[in-house]
Amino acid sequence: MTPVLRRVAGRARALAPAPTGDLDAHVVVRRGTWTLDLALTVPAGRVVAVLGPNGGGKSTALAALAGLVRLDAGHVRLGDRTLADAAADVDVPPERRRLGVLLQDVLLVPHLTARENVAFGRRAAGEHAGDARRRADDLLAALAVEDRARTRAHRLSGGQAQRVGLARALAVDPAALLLDEPFAALDASGRTVARAVVERHVRATGVPAVLVTHDLADALALADDVVVVEHGRAVQRGTAHAVAAAPATPYVAGLVAALDGRAPGVVT
Repeated sequence: MTPVLRRVAGRARALAPAPTGDLDAHVVVRRGTWTLDLALTVPAGRVVAVLGPNGGGKSTALAALAGLVRLDAGHVRLGDRTLADAAADVDVPPERRRLGVLLQDVLLVPHLTARENVAFGRRAAGEHAGDARRRADDLLAALAVEDRARTRAHRLSGGQAQRVGLARALAVDPAALLLDEPFAALDASGRTVARAVVERHVRATGVPAVLVTHDLADALALADDVVVVEHGRAVQRGTAHAVAAAPATPYVAGLVAALDGRAPGVVT
């Protein structure tokens, strides 16, 4: 582990994080004739990747976990906290769920610098500006974008903005991580760095993490388990290597074929 990653992990442990635990969810969202019906369990300190084609329901599921989409049925529980329960009419607002969320649209504050975007959540929670900025600087360095710390968000490239958004999600010491295509705009070296930062954070803090991705290579590199979602339903579950070794649908077989030798140990 690099010195920067050690410093980030050490500060994450020293600062009081939100209470965490296993993430247990049954997400039911109806949109006309289309229904998402997905059960998802993510143990503390583990990463579950949710893969699926466009329109399959994976991003809707993540938005429901985050509280951005209301459940029509089911529940979302994190440790001993109930974040949503449709039957009991419980729906904790997103800002009170204490989650680290990165959506495909990163939604940085355009007139703030990269550093201030990352520090914003901690400052809003009452932390001293200097401490919040130091945490932000550590994360920006870990993600190899420290040279853009003073750059306003609207001047960042897509890959830089994505790394800043990831740093912002990690900075608040969340109770769980919800990441939607967090590496899509990164080149190969940037993906390697970002995956390492996410993995180290999850293992060091013991939070559950949900990774939505189109790329099986991301799942093979980072996830403990994989759930494949098509047409609003889970069609395959298992470890990333087990899923890659025995695709259950043509979509999954296509993901394996698309690896094109990028993931050693996978036989296509």
